Amino acid sequence: MVHHAMGDTCVPANPQRVVVWGGTELDPVLALGVKPIAGSLNVLSYVTQKLPPQQWQGIVDIDGPQGPNLEYLLELKPDLILGHNSRIGPVYTQLSQIAPTVLDGSDDWKSTFRLFAETLNKTDQAQQVMDNYHARINRFKAEMHHHLPFTISSVEVRADAIILDTSDSFALAVIQEAGLSLSPALNRYMSQTWTLSKERLNELESDAMFLRTWGGITTERQAAQSQLKQLQTDPLWSQLQVVQQGKVYEVGDYFQGGGPITANLILDDLFKYLLSQS
Repeated sequence: MVHHAMGDTCVPANPQRVVVWGGTELDPVLALGVKPIAGSLNVLSYVTQKLPPQQWQGIVDIDGPQGPNLEYLLELKPDLILGHNSRIGPVYTQLSQIAPTVLDGSDDWKSTFRLFAETLNKTDQAQQVMDNYHARINRFKAEMHHHLPFTISSVEVRADAIILDTSDSFALAVIQEAGLSLSPALNRYMSQTWTLSKERLNELESDAMFLRTWGGITTERQAAQSQLKQLQTDPLWSQLQVVQQGKVYEVGDYFQGGGPITANLILDDLFKYLLSQS
């Protein structure tokens, strides 16, 4: 029996046909060495761009704009369905009639990881993954110690907006756990106030900035990249000291992630850009 956001569910001890609905929910499952038969593979491009092919090849992509296709799920004959309450909670009853379904309701990636590890009977593997993660955090802190205090800003450029990574976002949670601080002017922003106007670009002043364009579908990705090129020619952007000093680093959409794999990709960037260059 597993207790989760929707109650208690009896799950198989050794599931063989796992379906994961949701992009970020795929991360903790892959981190446990489990390859689902189906998942939302193309929500975030880092899955196929950053991970070895053997981790994701063969996973059927079930992502769709209308949510779960219940008829298709029936055809897949899963013995376990994993997801998040915010995405597929409304159809939990129907999903649980297809297979035992466990939904996380937390915004904390570590809590999600623990729940999925318990559900998949992989708690020992999960402990090893987290031990390795915390060892990397401690090594970064030790090597970065002489450069502290050190401030960070992190933004995502879309076709029509500049989106902040706020202090309660996944990426900033990892960055702050590594001992770095959010740029002071951005501390007042939370997830509900995450769009930054060009007139407030000066609030991004920091010791280093992480920058990405929104992945999305091809046309939206191209529009976002075009918007970034325009932004980089804007005087309000070019007069930022962090820009003039060459401390703006382009990263990937794993900054939107939510699991051990993406947390470690963010740590990779911290080691690469902040320690190797200093």
